[in-house]
Amino acid sequence: MDNEDQIIGIKDVAKAANVALATVDRVIHNRAGVSIKTKEKVLKVIEKMGYKPNIMASNLSKSKKTIIGVLIPDISESSGYWEFPLQGIIKAQKELAQYRIKIKTFTFKQDNSKEVRKKILELINSDIQGLILTSKFADEIQILLQDCKEKERPCVFIDSNIRKMDALCSIQQPLYESGELAAQLFNYCFDEGEILILHLKDTMDTEDIIGLKENGINGYLQEKKSLITTRTLVITDFNEDTIDTVLTQTLKENPKIKGVFIPNSKVAHIANYLEKRAGEKIYLIGYDFFKEDIEYLEKEIIDFLICQRPEEQGYQAVYKLFENLILKKAVENEIIMPLDILTKKNYKYY
Repeated sequence: MDNEDQIIGIKDVAKAANVALATVDRVIHNRAGVSIKTKEKVLKVIEKMGYKPNIMASNLSKSKKTIIGVLIPDISESSGYWEFPLQGIIKAQKELAQYRIKIKTFTFKQDNSKEVRKKILELINSDIQGLILTSKFADEIQILLQDCKEKERPCVFIDSNIRKMDALCSIQQPLYESGELAAQLFNYCFDEGEILILHLKDTMDTEDIIGLKENGINGYLQEKKSLITTRTLVITDFNEDTIDTVLTQTLKENPKIKGVFIPNSKVAHIANYLEKRAGEKIYLIGYDFFKEDIEYLEKEIIDFLICQRPEEQGYQAVYKLFENLILKKAVENEIIMPLDILTKKNYKYY
C-alpha cells in the first residue's frame, strides 16, 4: 500500500506528536486544556501527516453510549490496591467524555466465591460492550470469557493474565523479571545468607504468580553463582499474632536469614513485625506503594518497593477498549509495565 493510500488516525497523530490521544482530540475540537506550545506541535503534525477527522465516526460516538464493565476485587481489600487501577479507569473515562463512555463497576469480596459467581452472572446479563478484569479468580472466569466471546465483547486483563486466557489485551508486569530484580536488590544488600520468601496468602491469590516471582529470584541467584539461598514460607489466615509467632520461631531456627521477600502487596504486615524486633538488620522487599508503607520506607524498615503502576494499567485498559470499540483499530495483545523501584530517597516523587 502506498503512503498516500494509508488511513491516518488520531492514534497515529498522538504517537507522532508524543502526546495523549485526549490531547489530540482537544486540539481537533478546539477545546481548552492544551498549552499553546503543545497545540502548535499537534497542528504541525496533523498538517504534515495529512490527517482528516472522520466526521461520521465522530458523530456516531456522540450519539451512542459505550458501556465498559469493570470486574475487580473490593477496593477496601488487599491494602486498597484495586483503588489505584480504578482511579486510572475513571481518569481515562473523563478524558474520553465526549465519546459518551460509561463505566459499570462490579466488585466482589475475594474470600467469597459465591459472590464472584453472582457478579459474573450480572455481567453476563448486563449491557456492557467491553470488559476490564483481573484473572486472579481464573477458575470462575471461563464461563464469563466464553459469553464475552459469543457476544463479541472484547476483554482487557489488568494486573496479570497468568494463564494466558484469550483477551483483546493484557496489561501487566513481567513476573519472572520482577523476581530477578528483587534478587539483584538483595544481592546489593548482603553477599551471603538466606532470603525468606514469605507468602501471606489470601484465599484467591494465584499460586502461579508467586511461583514465577520465586523462580525469578532463584534463577538470578543461580546465574550469578551467588552464595545467597532462599527458603519459602506460606502463612494463611494471617494476623498480627500469627505473624509474630511464626516469624519469631522461623528466624530463631534459621539465623542465616538476612532478607525477607513479600511477593504481593502485604509488605506492611512484615514491616510492622520487624520494627518491633530486636536484633540484626533484616532487609525487606515487597510490592506496590500504599500509605502504610511510607512510614516504614522513611525508617528504612522497608528497603525497596517494586511497583507496577496500577493506575496506569486501568487508564491504558480503557484506552485500548476505546481504540477497539470506537476507533475500530487493532491494539497490541500485551502491554508490559515498567518495574519501578521505590526507596526512602525517591518515593516522594512517585
